[in-house]
Amino acid sequence: MTVFDSFSEAGQLLAVKVRALEGIQGPVVIGLNARGELVSRPVAQSLDVMPKPVAILKSADDTSTTELPDVRGRTVVVVDDGVESGTAARAVAPALRAAGAAHLVFAVPVCPVALLAPLAEIYDELVVLHECADGQPLAGHYLDFSRLS
Repeated sequence: MTVFDSFSEAGQLLAVKVRALEGIQGPVVIGLNARGELVSRPVAQSLDVMPKPVAILKSADDTSTTELPDVRGRTVVVVDDGVESGTAARAVAPALRAAGAAHLVFAVPVCPVALLAPLAEIYDELVVLHECADGQPLAGHYLDFSRLS
């Protein structure tokens, strides 16, 4: 199992892969929730932009996002700390499309193999450092999952 020392380390490794994508210039970089925002910082820094935090709000009947930055006509790189169920990734993509995003990239350190195809249907590109088995807790991929720094 791949284990990252920190969210920052995962972001630094992810930044290398994101920078290698063709045509990624001046994108909007979005960090999902608190941990995703930590991972997004090195990615945004490598692209010379500031990360924009977006929270996913879950209720009994709905999943929504906090206010989105202006993404009209832009490439948007959505960064999270990893994927377990894909709820956050699936919630933000349609909202970004509705807001006018031209190209969506989903970048994560860890994603279950079974969710790659469904996510590839709603994002234009996926950047995944480690594909894991279904049902593996995301916390097991970080030495200290509890630290938000």
